[in-house]
Parts: sequence; C-alpha cells; structure tokens
Amino acid sequence: MYRLALVTYGVLVSSAGVTFVFLEDIESDFGIGAFGVGAVSSIGFVVTLLVALLVSPLGDRGHLVAIGAVGIATGIGGNLWLGFADELWSILAARAIASFGLGVFGVATRKALIGESRDGSGEMLGALVSFAVGGFLLGPALGSLLEGFGGIWVPYTAIAVALAVLAVPVLRWLNAAPIAVSRTNAGSMLPWLRRPRVRAAAAAQAAVFFNIGVFDSTVDEYLTSLGVGNLGVALVLVVVGSPLLVVPTFAGRAADSASQPHRLLIGALMAFVPIVVLIGIFEALIGFMVLAFAQTFMESVIFPSSARVVIDETGAEESAIGTGLLDAVGQIAAAASALAAPSLFDLAGGPIGSFGMSATVAALLLAYALSQIRAANTTEVTAVRP
Repeated sequence: MYRLALVTYGVLVSSAGVTFVFLEDIESDFGIGAFGVGAVSSIGFVVTLLVALLVSPLGDRGHLVAIGAVGIATGIGGNLWLGFADELWSILAARAIASFGLGVFGVATRKALIGESRDGSGEMLGALVSFAVGGFLLGPALGSLLEGFGGIWVPYTAIAVALAVLAVPVLRWLNAAPIAVSRTNAGSMLPWLRRPRVRAAAAAQAAVFFNIGVFDSTVDEYLTSLGVGNLGVALVLVVVGSPLLVVPTFAGRAADSASQPHRLLIGALMAFVPIVVLIGIFEALIGFMVLAFAQTFMESVIFPSSARVVIDETGAEESAIGTGLLDAVGQIAAAASALAAPSLFDLAGGPIGSFGMSATVAALLLAYALSQIRAANTTEVTAVRP
C-alpha cells in the first residue's frame, strides 16, 4: 500500500514539472520578464520551506491522516487553479497552494515510510526521491501532450483528478502506519543544527538544491536557445533525470548498511562540484545531456545519504523534524537561486552566469561540510590518560 503513497507524491510533484516546461511560454505570453519567471520558480520553494518549519513537528506528534488530507486537498485545489491562472499574481498564488499540498503531504509520507525504526530509512526515502523525480519528469511530457487537447488547463486538471482517485486508499495507509512519536514543536528543529554531522548533511542538501533552483528556472530557456521545443525539453529531461529514477533506492540501501554514511555523502558531493562547473562552460546539447546525467547521478546518492546521516542523529522519533530541517535548508537555497538565476543567465548570455554561481556556492558548501565532518570526528575522540 505504501507504493500508492509514493505514486501520490509523484503526482503532486508532476505539477511542478508541467509548470517547468511552460516557463518560456509563460514569460512570452504574459510578458512577465526574467524576474517573474524566477518568482514563479521560487515561490514553490518558499512555501515548502514554511511547511517544513511549521508542519514537520505535527508529523512527529503523529497527526499523519490530517496532514495527508490537507496536502491532497490543497494539491487538488492548487492544480485546478493553475490550469486557469492568466496573470502573474494568480499563477504565483496557485503555484503556492499546489506547493503547500506537496510539502504537507511529503511530511506525512516521509514519517510513515520511516516508521518506528531508522533501519531501512535510507532505502525508503531513496524510493520516495525516485517517485518524486519520476513525477517531475512525467510533468513536462504530460503537459506537452495534454495541452493539445484544449490548453494548459488539461494537464493540471488531470493531476487534480488523479489525486482525488488516490486520496482514500492513501489516507487509509497513513492511518494504519506504525510510527515512533515525540512531543516536538517548531523550536525542536534548530537545536539539531548544533550537531556537526547534521550541519554537514544540511550543507550538502543546500548545495544540491541551490543547483536545482538554477536548473528549474533556466534550463527551459537554455534548451530553447539551442533550438529544442517543449516536447524535446521533456525528452531531454527524461534522459538526464533517469539516474534519479533508479539510483536513490540503491544509494539509500548503501547508506543504511554503511557504518559511516557521511563518507558516501561527502564523496558524492566532491564529484558533484566539478560537474556543475563543466555544465556552465559547455554550451552544447550533447555536452549538457552527458554532464547533467552525471550530475543527477550524484544527486541520487546525496539525497538519501544526507537523510540517513540526519536520521542517525535524530532517531525515528524525531525523523520528521530531521528531514524537515533538510527540506527547509534545501528550499531556502533553491528559492534564492531560482530567483536570481534567470537574471544572471540573461546578463551572461548563457549558462556560465547561472551555473557558475551554482558551482561557486557548491564549492563553498563542500568545504564547510568537510570542516564539520572533521569537527565531528574530533569530538568523538576521547583522550585516554595513564
């Protein structure tokens, strides 16, 4: 039954994929400019940040059915509105509501998947990543194909209908899921940042999500400038995103079995940084596809291993707080980069501006993560005196 929850999460994410493929059209049809495109991209990250901070404690308290129901309901409403929004303010509002639904449902689903023990949590959260990416990659193809049957409203309405069909069985699963509970609140999240390994995992999450914000807000324009149409963009995304469909589950399993999962995390982050540098340098379709494929492979390792590092610290009882903290850090990074990247892309005349910014930030965060791992190792060494 948990697979239906994974599918539901993927359907919610597919809304962002539909919006992604229409960003260039939205900019030209409504004349909203680069800042408007950045706002449409970043609003979802900002809302998800607020959800992570405010709703995650309710997950640790065990209110999964209520959280899940609100998530599905707002996901349906937000997508129905997106189909008919025709001004910047309405697009932003509808996207915010749909993103709220995604974030809220994600809190409930992650908590239920982790269950009563942290054992196997990396693998389960890796599977959630795979379904999320599958939904995101399905979105552009869904949007491009269904738009021809009557306009942009068709794919968004299809998403809303799918959510309505899945709602009852998924809520039953959430109600029956065994979980470890804790009496947490919004203030319970920040103290975990005192742990060096949590800070290292948060830095890795921020590096990846900063790049996701850049990717989401500029890649449609980049590929369009290379002569790729909407359907072509969807196909390119399927190719470059394919590692995220498979690898996270296995990477999560590897993190579960590793005695020091932070080593897997740091190794993937070290490989991630130079790949982002190269994406900004090479402005060719084949080069982009090869490098983006390698980038998403590293992301496939970073996502579940960073979650496992944090859950090892928080335990299953406060896993919603821990994963919510990662989510919050990631959303801050993505919102900032999604807002700035389109303007930098235009100023530099290509990806060197936006992806150059991303590579610089990722390198700094890698250095910080390494320092935190060293700090953690140092504090664990106890001097023995004769």
